[in-house]
Amino acid sequence: MTDNQLSEALLIRYRVWGMDCAMDAAQIERAAQTAGIAPNAVKVSAATHIMTLNVPEGRLPEIEKAVAVTGYGFDRIEGDDDARPGAAHQDPAYRRALWIVVLPNVGYGVIEMVGGFLAE
Repeated sequence: MTDNQLSEALLIRYRVWGMDCAMDAAQIERAAQTAGIAPNAVKVSAATHIMTLNVPEGRLPEIEKAVAVTGYGFDRIEGDDDARPGAAHQDPAYRRALWIVVLPNVGYGVIEMVGGFLAE
């Protein structure tokens, strides 16, 4: 690896698996920082499950090793591939759970409306 490859910072993104909240994202950011990168060189979004690094390519193995210790899975996003395979809204179990929540609430709302009209 050349000195030029070690010194040129690149914008590199990873999809992170198993993360549930901002606390998990902060844990991953801290783990990446233990590899010796600046705090502003790593950003993990709990909403999109994407870790963005602004580091030289030569530092990636060291950062990947540090982040792997957290137990979260991650894989590099090549190019503009932001589509997450298996996104929650595409998962049949998620859709089923959503309907289980929505239908009883709609039913309860209808009962409340009818009761409100009858009470007047």
